[in-house]
Amino acid sequence: MATTQDVPASDDRLVWYAGYGSNLLRHRFELYIKGGKPQGSTKEYAGCRDKTAPQGDQEITLQGELYFADRSTGWEAAVAFIRPTHPRATTYGRMFLITYGQFNDVFRQENGKRMPGAVIVPPYEQLTRATEWQIEGVRLYGRMMKIGTQGEYPILTFSATRNDFVIGAPSEAYIQMIVAGLEETYPCMLKSAILEYLGHADGIRDKIPADVLTRWILGNRVL
Repeated sequence: MATTQDVPASDDRLVWYAGYGSNLLRHRFELYIKGGKPQGSTKEYAGCRDKTAPQGDQEITLQGELYFADRSTGWEAAVAFIRPTHPRATTYGRMFLITYGQFNDVFRQENGKRMPGAVIVPPYEQLTRATEWQIEGVRLYGRMMKIGTQGEYPILTFSATRNDFVIGAPSEAYIQMIVAGLEETYPCMLKSAILEYLGHADGIRDKIPADVLTRWILGNRVL
């Protein structure tokens, strides 16, 4: 088993981490870096060993279908995944430029692993060569994918460990954080477009009534 000594907390090897759920909101993502508890979640994060802010961030669209499934102990409800097998679908994302060591620490925290801890992401050299990995010993986000490169750095995301996670409804707090992240990342995206985008996702479409979702996203405001 690799240890934290196998990779420094901070180095000059960089990756783009692409998120598409609550990590669309920069403040929420930075809790993985600096530590803290997201609003609406019961979980407190220790943060990365290297608490330096991301060196860059920008929007990215991912090929694949957004859906909600399984259950997060922090959100006490289903969370976001993507199905890469639906290439004609588009999922709105945001990517952050962080060090390889930070990426490992973010991945550990996403999967409920204690911090600090062993290196569980593939070696950096593999991240620049292969395109997909199944990470052992993680229950939730065990499928890691390279979806491209920008500059010389790989763009990495992850999704469900298994394809048979039970579809479930996300919490109001989780949805509102995604909405805030979409508005921050895509400032020209209208509320009506956000409502349509999320309303089509499995886990919302058949499990959250349209009027409830509208209230979560719009409150008392009109489209």
